[in-house]
Amino acid sequence: MGVLIAWSLADTGSVILAALGLGLVIFIHELGHFAVAKWCGVKVERFSIGFGPLLFKFTKGETEYALSLLPLGGYVKMLGQDDADPSQMTSDQIAQNPRSYTAKSVPQRMAIISAGVIMNMISAVLFFILAFGISVQYNPAVIGSVVPGMPAWNAGLQPGDHIVRIGRQAGPKLGFADLRRAVALSDNGEKIDLEVERRGKRIALQVEPARDPNNPDELFPSIHAEVERDLSLGERTGGRRPVVPALSAARAEPPFAGGDRLVSIDDRQLKTYSDLSQALSDLRSETVTFGVRRKGEPESAAVTPIRVEPNRFHSLGLRMAIGKIRAIQAGSPADQGEGESRLRVGDTITSIDVGGQVLQVGKDLDVLRLPDFFHQHSGEELKLTCRREVSGGTPVTVTVMVTPQARPEWIDRPDLSVTSCPLAIASLGVALNVLHHVVAVEPGSPAEEAGIREGDTINSLAILPRETEIPGGTPQNLPGQAVVIPLGEERLNWPASFMAMQSFPLNEIQLDVKTPGSKESRNVKLTPVPVEDWFLPLRGIDVVQRTDRKRADNIGEAVSMAIDQTLGAVSEMYLTIKRLFNRRISTKAVGGPLRIAETAFVFAKQGYGDLLLFLAMLSVSLAVMNFLPIPVLDGGHFMFLLWEGITGKPANERIVVTLTWLGLGMILSLMMWVFYMDIRNLGGG
Repeated sequence: MGVLIAWSLADTGSVILAALGLGLVIFIHELGHFAVAKWCGVKVERFSIGFGPLLFKFTKGETEYALSLLPLGGYVKMLGQDDADPSQMTSDQIAQNPRSYTAKSVPQRMAIISAGVIMNMISAVLFFILAFGISVQYNPAVIGSVVPGMPAWNAGLQPGDHIVRIGRQAGPKLGFADLRRAVALSDNGEKIDLEVERRGKRIALQVEPARDPNNPDELFPSIHAEVERDLSLGERTGGRRPVVPALSAARAEPPFAGGDRLVSIDDRQLKTYSDLSQALSDLRSETVTFGVRRKGEPESAAVTPIRVEPNRFHSLGLRMAIGKIRAIQAGSPADQGEGESRLRVGDTITSIDVGGQVLQVGKDLDVLRLPDFFHQHSGEELKLTCRREVSGGTPVTVTVMVTPQARPEWIDRPDLSVTSCPLAIASLGVALNVLHHVVAVEPGSPAEEAGIREGDTINSLAILPRETEIPGGTPQNLPGQAVVIPLGEERLNWPASFMAMQSFPLNEIQLDVKTPGSKESRNVKLTPVPVEDWFLPLRGIDVVQRTDRKRADNIGEAVSMAIDQTLGAVSEMYLTIKRLFNRRISTKAVGGPLRIAETAFVFAKQGYGDLLLFLAMLSVSLAVMNFLPIPVLDGGHFMFLLWEGITGKPANERIVVTLTWLGLGMILSLMMWVFYMDIRNLGGG
């Protein structure tokens, strides 16, 4: 097991630190075997760390010590024990030598074999203690965003929720990584109990993770929630600024700069990203003034005011057909009522009665404007007419009374990473599908001028690259290449494609349009136009993820945290292996030396505590993997010794040799697979 360090001239110190750390983990493992073997009187012929070009070697006493360039692993060569020659373990000639490994008693050999794993477990605890004593970087367990219709959204999680309990784990220092691990290692149908703090209240929720079988990029079960973002703007390279080029933040004067921190918006003080989202939603149609603290300025310095105009939604003038309700959010207005008087998953909203005025969805109301419509009528009781399918019968028409809540819309935004992402109406608590069929075309719109008509079907939407610089002086012309978004019955991505278009409002759009009765579809190019009375709750400011430092208050807490982390890491390793076998986790998620190297490098850049945390986790991984009951590994040798201890005689030589070669084949196959995945990931596959 090991790592090939990816060289970076700009971070030579971090590269060296990562390499030394990885070598240390291997050294500790092999030192365990070496020390106990010497203690038991076994002759150690070679002690080697690393592979590849030999850096140096020397002989002291009866042992040759060697160090090679790449810390990809190591080994202790004992007389009578050689993984490359399993028959040597049962050689009569060697067995007669009192200093051979095979001449020792079963308990002694068990101690020698298990010493490496035990040393790794001890070192893991020590690494964790040191890491938590120094402090480690982490993302607090605060929800930043949820994807409509996905498990987190369905369970009722909202941006700003602070998770204080995940299953049996509890405490104010829970990290978002704790949530991701619990989700990734969940079993099919398993629900995770959560407790969140929301506006001073504790709320208990249950979320059921899922894995999208139609998305090859989704390697683990997910709930589709992201970590909360910070109020600091990201640092960029190549003259780029931390803004979306075509949105109003790119035109702000004075301009935003990397490292700026947002402290206020108009007269509102900002403490969290949720405060910013709420303010931008409330003030979406107004020009606002951000109070910005420049990078490096003290807290006492006066903030820099930056005025930013609102952004309007850009439209093509298409009104698409509404689909069925895909999900209903727990605890929402749509989740109230009983029997026929409540909305159900599978219902299709066809019309809305507002004070006696009946509006048809699609013809009178653009389905994409329903979130804003219901928000504007929050607190009012509305009558919805829905088409409801009945098992084995003709669909029936039902009426449902609902009272929307005052919740900001377009905060839970549709996501293109989901195969078929619905549209969220937060004030109702429903996520509904939007079909790719045109039910109306707005007069004078780009769509009408392009010849698109009612009844047409849109098969795909492509955002085309620009040939001229985007106004505002930014050196970015995004996207760099066409972004093609497929649409269809299995890919109901119209809301997500519409939202993606808002980040590139000056770019030309190409639609693949199919007219009923025609044999072939046609490509149509058109440019979005701003909608005067429809405003985005965004200004185009690019902020970083929120991070914090976790540090034990005293040595006792550091020890307690270290033990908990070690036991948890062991459990997680075995659960990971189990989930790989039952395909709950994709085998594409397995990483090899290059991924380990990359991770070590990232942790080394973050600080000593973070590198120690990674080395602790790597130590646990090495211990668990080495003690699996696979011949060639320590666990396989231990199983043979256990058999010998129980039966009083060694396992049959032919069986030992056969199983050892099978085990070696398994390990080599695994190594080839992880190397392949590493190279594939490097190539962007």
